[in-house]
Amino acid sequence: MGYVYSVLWLVIAIMLFFRFRKENKAIYLLSAYFVFLSVWWFLDQFVHGLDLMDGTYVWVLRVVSTLALGVSLLVYIKEKNKTSQEKKTE
Repeated sequence: MGYVYSVLWLVIAIMLFFRFRKENKAIYLLSAYFVFLSVWWFLDQFVHGLDLMDGTYVWVLRVVSTLALGVSLLVYIKEKNKTSQEKKTE
């Protein structure tokens, strides 16, 4: 069933990149993160003997996920503040 998640994450990454890339810089990071998730789930599903959802590997996934969320949130807030400042000056 993990292959469904691999395809899902890849489709989300492609949709984000091609549809919303002009709206915010955080989309680039989020697209890269979803590609990372796609590769992660693909490797977990199809490389036998490698359990990426257990032990140290799952903590690597959690740290990368937390960093991606935090950085994209900071970029989003920065862009939102910049947009609101531009509207106030007009």
